[in-house]
Amino acid sequence: MNNDLTLYYNPLTVNSIKVVLLCNALNIEPEYKHIQLQKAEHKSRSFLHINPDGRVPVLLDGDFALTESAAILQYLARKYQSTLWPNEITHQAQVLKWLFWQGNDWNKTVGAYAHQQVVLPHWRNVKPDDFSEQYLKNFENIMSMLNHALNGKEYLVGRHFTIADISLGSYLMFAERGKMPLDQYQHIRCWLEKLKVTMWWQKTQQQLLKILSS
Repeated sequence: MNNDLTLYYNPLTVNSIKVVLLCNALNIEPEYKHIQLQKAEHKSRSFLHINPDGRVPVLLDGDFALTESAAILQYLARKYQSTLWPNEITHQAQVLKWLFWQGNDWNKTVGAYAHQQVVLPHWRNVKPDDFSEQYLKNFENIMSMLNHALNGKEYLVGRHFTIADISLGSYLMFAERGKMPLDQYQHIRCWLEKLKVTMWWQKTQQQLLKILSS
């Protein structure tokens, strides 16, 4: 365990999943503090003292506190001198481009899929809600954009995985369980298969499946 690191997180939420993926990729183990959102623990006085926004994840590195999952990814990858944060300035810029892109329509659209099809049903023990036609149209549009960007590429940036792949890929962790419609997106499926065979993806997925089966 990396004694100076503490991660406040909820293991089923995508912004926490991406940080856990990175920790597993870096082979580091912070002290994990599970914040149960379904029990409103993120609104408790003790947690709001750590993050007044009342959101997870939050990383503590000694006395240094950091919120926002994208910032945490960059900080940890750089701290541990991982190639997941590339050295080339142009590649760094491209990684940041994808992180900013993910924070907008990708998050609102693809993030809603896993949350409504897997996370909320698990928390509430209910059947998933159906999606509206407008949502499915938005989903198709955003997936088509990523599929086009991956045409002829194995990774989002450069010649190896970066935190950009982890950030976007985390949203597809529940793709199979949530029956996410990916059949027509060949380049996304090929990219996802490369993620699935990494040890850090498999370790994270096993941890999540254990939670979902409990």
